Amino acid sequence: MNQGEGEVTEAEQYEKVVKYIVKNTPFGQANLVIKDLCKIIGNINPQNPVMLQALRDHNEEHLALIKGQNTQILTSVLNSQEDFYVDQKNNETIQVDHEKLEIISRSQVELPSDPELNILRDALEQQLNLYLSQQFNEKVCGAYVMYQGDASDYTFYLGITAKTINLPNFFCGSWISTWEFTKTQLKGDLKVQAHYYEDGNVQLKNVNTFSEGINVDLSTASESAKQIVHTIAKLENKHQAGMDNLYNSMPDIFFKAMRRPLPITGTKMNWNENVHKLVANLKQ
Repeated sequence: MNQGEGEVTEAEQYEKVVKYIVKNTPFGQANLVIKDLCKIIGNINPQNPVMLQALRDHNEEHLALIKGQNTQILTSVLNSQEDFYVDQKNNETIQVDHEKLEIISRSQVELPSDPELNILRDALEQQLNLYLSQQFNEKVCGAYVMYQGDASDYTFYLGITAKTINLPNFFCGSWISTWEFTKTQLKGDLKVQAHYYEDGNVQLKNVNTFSEGINVDLSTASESAKQIVHTIAKLENKHQAGMDNLYNSMPDIFFKAMRRPLPITGTKMNWNENVHKLVANLKQ
């Protein structure tokens, strides 16, 4: 049967479903999920272009940490080629193996640069690293700082990522925040995801957005960097406090509402054991 105009083909349907499932897979499980999807769909393997693109999108979405001497984070910021990522500070492009999360090659490139913005970038990196050391396990976290423009008109891009992966014990989680700021405005997104699947399958996904006024002065880059990271820390800590309050209130607010207020009989349960024994004896 011919496909009518505007109709979605079977191949387009499975591609859409695959990308959605892989994108929303908790970090650390994508390769396993892709292998299972290949078995379900049949006649394809993890090297299929659809699967590779889904994995690439997943790694960028979750700010994957790359193995190597220095922590490298996968981000699509400033990138123009598939599988190649910009290291602005070192004037390099990095080619990445998305399955193994390893660097394949590095190439030197000439990238636009501004001396004043470089000073602010270095100060931001220093403050972010201090923040990470106080908030997260250093072995599973990282941050990046990039910018576009010049001293008269610029936008900075920051990213923070922290991972906990323990598949043998059936749990994993991630904390991902991305930020951008100009001279007067800071905007950000925070995503928290946790997955626990021993004798069950429970996931938490929590997303929040932020917007805050700031004042960046390039002549005092160090103080501006402190102000920006302090603002980020304040917003992230506020979000964490909100999640803590949510957990504490879950039994009274959410779980209580899910319980049936009365049994099917319409009367409250009498928990007196003797009453039930008496009823049973009367029925005999």
